[in-house]
Amino acid sequence: MKEKKSDIAKGNEAKREKLLAEKKKSPLVKIIVILLVAAIPMAWFVLRNSSEATSGSVSGTQVAEKVSYKNQNIRMTSVDGVAGSGDIEISADIVKDKKIVSFEYNKGGTQVPLMAYITPSGKLVTAVSMCEPCRSTKFHIEGEDMVCNACGTRWSLEGLRGISGGCLAYPPDVVAHTIENGKVKIQEKIILDWKPRV
Repeated sequence: MKEKKSDIAKGNEAKREKLLAEKKKSPLVKIIVILLVAAIPMAWFVLRNSSEATSGSVSGTQVAEKVSYKNQNIRMTSVDGVAGSGDIEISADIVKDKKIVSFEYNKGGTQVPLMAYITPSGKLVTAVSMCEPCRSTKFHIEGEDMVCNACGTRWSLEGLRGISGGCLAYPPDVVAHTIENGKVKIQEKIILDWKPRV
């Protein structure tokens, strides 16, 4: 009888030690679960804001009053860019007239597709004309959205923030320009230094 009580006591002691060991592990497991649960919304927030941070406020030059694109579908017009004296140039009036144009830097074996467009607030914006994940170089304006012709990804014209589609984090990459004597000028060095993000 004493042996049975001893065995029972040993069994109870073993159970107690097992429970204590599980309780010691339990806070670590809880911490891991809490961190994972917190990490998911934080990752979403960071990814969402990183695409907005890189393209959330496009820099452009005010060239017109507000432009209404309501119920419009505007195809990209190809224009000739002129490379010279360290810049590539296009006419600002053509951009204002056509609303979205494409042109190309092509010199010394380097080809970079470029674009210029007018935002609804009347800013002229220049960018590398590429949806990098799908490698499309053609876009169009639909309402107040910039739309990739290949994959259909949409970005807001005003801030190039992703709206829908598969390439949301990679809108056309905005590049700096100046406007002098009616010409939009992009420094050749900016184009030569540009690298795809993916």
